[in-house]
Amino acid sequence: MRVHNPFFHRGAIRQSKDFFGRKAEIQEILGLLHNGQSVSLIGARRIGKSSLLLHLCRPEAKENVGKDFRTVFVNVDCQELGGSPAEEVYETFLIGLLDAADAEGIDIERVQHNPGTYRALDRALHQISRKHVIPIMLLDEFELLAANQNLTPYFFARLRGLTTKYGLAYLTASQRPLFSITAEEEILSSPFFNIFVTLALGLFTHVEAEALLLARLTDSDIHFSDDLIAYLIFLVGPNPFFLHIAGYHAFQMLAQGRQLETESDFSQLDGPIEIEAGSHLAYLWQNLTSVEQYALAIADGPIDSLRLLEQQCLLQEHDGAYEYTSEILRRFVRRQEVNGLIQAGPFVIDEQRHQVWANGHDMGLTTSQFSILTRLCQHAGQVVHGDDLETAVWGDVLVNDPDRLKTLIKRLRRAIVPYDTWIISERGVGYALRSPD
Repeated sequence: MRVHNPFFHRGAIRQSKDFFGRKAEIQEILGLLHNGQSVSLIGARRIGKSSLLLHLCRPEAKENVGKDFRTVFVNVDCQELGGSPAEEVYETFLIGLLDAADAEGIDIERVQHNPGTYRALDRALHQISRKHVIPIMLLDEFELLAANQNLTPYFFARLRGLTTKYGLAYLTASQRPLFSITAEEEILSSPFFNIFVTLALGLFTHVEAEALLLARLTDSDIHFSDDLIAYLIFLVGPNPFFLHIAGYHAFQMLAQGRQLETESDFSQLDGPIEIEAGSHLAYLWQNLTSVEQYALAIADGPIDSLRLLEQQCLLQEHDGAYEYTSEILRRFVRRQEVNGLIQAGPFVIDEQRHQVWANGHDMGLTTSQFSILTRLCQHAGQVVHGDDLETAVWGDVLVNDPDRLKTLIKRLRRAIVPYDTWIISERGVGYALRSPD
């Protein structure tokens, strides 16, 4: 018998019954829109922006806002408008507005002539405003519209004018802030871009992540233990997209009768989960600048880069320091080539700045300790002969002291606790950097 896997979601969630969470975000967004305030929703790729916009159009999303909140939501996917002239954009807005009004039972006179003009859109909005209904324009993938080189500052000025004339509010969804996604400076200077409140759509809380996994299993005979849930969240973090990937593979294994009870059992999930998540992580990595990649690799750097990485759900601040949002992300970053850095195990080394980080923490090593660890990381997994390590520290100066390298290794191990067990002694040969597991 075929078992239905409830973690199948990979794209936008289109069924109301499958939408989960975001109650606080919905309340804040609807509260702002209710007051005519336009909103710029910023969030990482596949964090749930499209799912949220679809849900906002449903009656149940507006239940707690108030009976006087009469709206018509027009959901436009701007992927179709990335190269369109202004007339096509107006026409898309108009068709969406008329269809949404029909769905809400709002009677509007259909425009018979020149449906692709600004004037036709203006007439339709005029009719809606006279019925004391607030029009809300939801613009998904807005970066594609903002970067459309066929659109002029005058086009965006007209969109701004509609907010003043008819109380129209916009809700845009994009991966990055509006100031960084426009085609040119002249477009950004349009007053349209000054009317938005920016809200970030981020990760779930740990409690929400647990609740999502359990909610998907409600109508299933498959059970996830507390230990399994904790491992999945450790592995992929509280990211709803990654949680669906992790839940899917855990569900499949259990449905096939495979055991998931111990940490050794859980580790069987790592491979398939990392393979499926890999293309998404690669996309995020490739869309970072070299400065941002560097900051992500060391989990430190310029505050603007750290805030952007936090906004992209790659880093999160905890007790004044930044850390990776998931174990699979940390492993992925360690496999990447980053200009100016050596990465091995938990260590990231900047040779030029003479700095070493271990899982985001600056280790503050002496020059000798830095030289030893750098040489070991350059040859991670391999045995480095003691003579080579001595040369790395003292050059070709010969000293008849067989214990001086051992003493330095001992001090290095103390300096890098709790990662000291990564330095493995190979009796009579040298030392190697290897995972203690």
